[in-house]
Amino acid sequence: MLTNALGISQPGVVACVGAGGKTSLLQSLAGCAGERRQPVIVTSTTKMYCSQVAGYTLVLSDSDAAGAMGVVQALATGKTVAWFSRQDGDKVVGVPPVWVDKLAGSAPHAWILVEADGARGRLLKAPAPHEPVVPAGTHFTVGVLNLAVIGRPLSPANTHRLALVAKIINKQAGELVEWRDLACLAVHEQGIFQYARGTKILLLAGGGEVPKGVARRLAGYANLAGAGIARLVVTAGYGRLMRPVEVYEL
Repeated sequence: MLTNALGISQPGVVACVGAGGKTSLLQSLAGCAGERRQPVIVTSTTKMYCSQVAGYTLVLSDSDAAGAMGVVQALATGKTVAWFSRQDGDKVVGVPPVWVDKLAGSAPHAWILVEADGARGRLLKAPAPHEPVVPAGTHFTVGVLNLAVIGRPLSPANTHRLALVAKIINKQAGELVEWRDLACLAVHEQGIFQYARGTKILLLAGGGEVPKGVARRLAGYANLAGAGIARLVVTAGYGRLMRPVEVYEL
């Protein structure tokens, strides 16, 4: 089970950051908690597509008190609840991080899964100075990198905030992405774990598309860098079918 591989065994706030698999991670974690019949809340401090939370009981409220009350009432139905402040076209707008912290106090037995970073559907990103927006009470920050970008030219088509990524990995657009570049984004102070809280877990999505040795080298790099990453998990599959294929304790 994905929660076991990540080392997340108890309810709490889980923030997902990075690119190339955050929504799949959220959906799969929600499924794991649902199988255990534990209450699940999906939300965001940025935006998500309506289609990404389809099937959940949706609570829309621009009031933290009213929203939290609506969420607690909806949890009583036994279904996964998605809380957002409002709908904007084909997207739902997230809530301020302090609302998530208050909600955690109102629903201490619930899994609160937060998409805390936006990547515009790209496989790779580095955060701007105001990103990611991670709630103060976060227990786990899961940083996502996608192995499928390895061997591809660095470009706007696969990279969000290209200039920031290029600076961190010391490459220019058009150069091929290597596993070391992903490692740099994982351990750099301005990389995907910028502003992370709680236990840091690195998740490598797209694990079925590259040799297993790449993940082992990435794990060794992260361990030697002393970046405080507790665990590295390689996954295959997307959407609600994301599953672990390799796990490394760091």
